[in-house]
Amino acid sequence: MIDTRFSTAMQIVISVAVNDEAGVRTTSQSLAQALDTSSSFVRKLLLPLAEANILVASAGGKGGVRLARPRNDIQLAEIYAVVTGNKRLWATRHEIPHEGLVGENICDLSEYLCDRAEQAVVDMLGSVTIEDSVAELRRLEAQKHPSGADEQEAASERVSQERHAAE
Repeated sequence: MIDTRFSTAMQIVISVAVNDEAGVRTTSQSLAQALDTSSSFVRKLLLPLAEANILVASAGGKGGVRLARPRNDIQLAEIYAVVTGNKRLWATRHEIPHEGLVGENICDLSEYLCDRAEQAVVDMLGSVTIEDSVAELRRLEAQKHPSGADEQEAASERVSQERHAAE
């Protein structure tokens, strides 16, 4: 079974960022509905994201989930590390006969390739922030719906100007 924790956690964090920008309160229930999953699964992902200072959750009627840091300070590699932990991209089969060129060396080759692939993933995700991700989503949306692109670009520019004015 393919692990979906990273893609789900990434969607959670990006959704919180977009909602924060729009002034919309985010709850585990609203996230669960958007993800078509249970609130308990969302809360299981929120806990490590909060412990890693990516998200902050507060209880109560006015509570909810928000970013713990500016979205340009949160890299996708952080989210990946938090939700995947020590889980590898693939597992090496150690219970095979260790005879001949292949059998004696395949485990080492598999571990080597997995290490390189894992590092490539982490390096790539380390170069992408939540800010970059939101911008890419907007670009994709504008590409799919060209008529609304001008309105969306103007709204993004207003938010960017407001953010720079506040700094």
